[in-house]
Amino acid sequence: MTPRARWTRYAARALQAAIGLVVLAFAVRALRKQWSTSSVDLGQLHPNWTWIALSGVLFLTTYAVLIEMWREVLRGWGSHLGFWVAARIWTVSNLGRYVPGKIVQIGAMGVMAERAGVSAVAATGSAILNVLVNLIAGFIVVAVFGWPLLQLEALGRARTAVLFVLVCAGALVLLPVVLPKIFRWLSRVTGRDLNIGALPRVAILISLVGNVVAWLLYGAAFALFARGVSGSSQGPLTAYVAVYALSYLVGYLVLFAPAGAGFREAAMIALLPAAHLADPAQAAILAVTSRLWLTALEIAPGAIFLGLDGLRRRPREQ
Repeated sequence: MTPRARWTRYAARALQAAIGLVVLAFAVRALRKQWSTSSVDLGQLHPNWTWIALSGVLFLTTYAVLIEMWREVLRGWGSHLGFWVAARIWTVSNLGRYVPGKIVQIGAMGVMAERAGVSAVAATGSAILNVLVNLIAGFIVVAVFGWPLLQLEALGRARTAVLFVLVCAGALVLLPVVLPKIFRWLSRVTGRDLNIGALPRVAILISLVGNVVAWLLYGAAFALFARGVSGSSQGPLTAYVAVYALSYLVGYLVLFAPAGAGFREAAMIALLPAAHLADPAQAAILAVTSRLWLTALEIAPGAIFLGLDGLRRRPREQ
């Protein structure tokens, strides 16, 4: 390896580490702020840590499902990643949601995947596809399980849910056609190569199935968490799935709020009583404590991988 290539390699690693530390600092700052504003409420709780631990295991299992789904999507573009390499990229880039704008998460996943040997088309395309299909899948889950929460007549609720699912299905069908055209137009406007190529239809199907399963698992984990915090879980599991998914989507779509902070909790506080899952006081406690718990679960895997990167022995130069 030439001296120039060696220094380029070191500079790239240093830049990646610096970005990772900045993103991690944003996430830890968000967790500390949430802790300081909710410590009074937390002192009044008597949680059942067995149920909370089970919810954490299920949340982490959901991460594993999403990581494996992403690997399958990459295979649709002809690229391959080992599970632990993919887990590192997915969890570290996931910290980017704590940086206002949400774009850091998508960009970090694409850049890290490309550095791991994935083609530029697969890295960029899979990162963008993952976000879009995740949102569409979330809205489908909300439409299927959450329509009883709408304050409408029964027939109107059913029609609204069916119409919404059809709209989401249409968006998925059009995605392989519309998205590449949008990026070709952006390439012409910006003068940068943003072409993601053709979207493999099998990748879209895999992403849809994986994300729907993930939303269901997230909702089940939220139900376990609610039981651990309040001592019991009220209402059907489908209601917890719908409330969690809709509140998460509300927070995600507020782009300027890091990880949807404040907006996700406001949506959850409004939705839990509407779904007859908690009274207003319990809803506030569940919204705040679930935010703290989920933030810790989102930070921990990425922080561990960043720590391992720092401790990893420098590879021998060729």
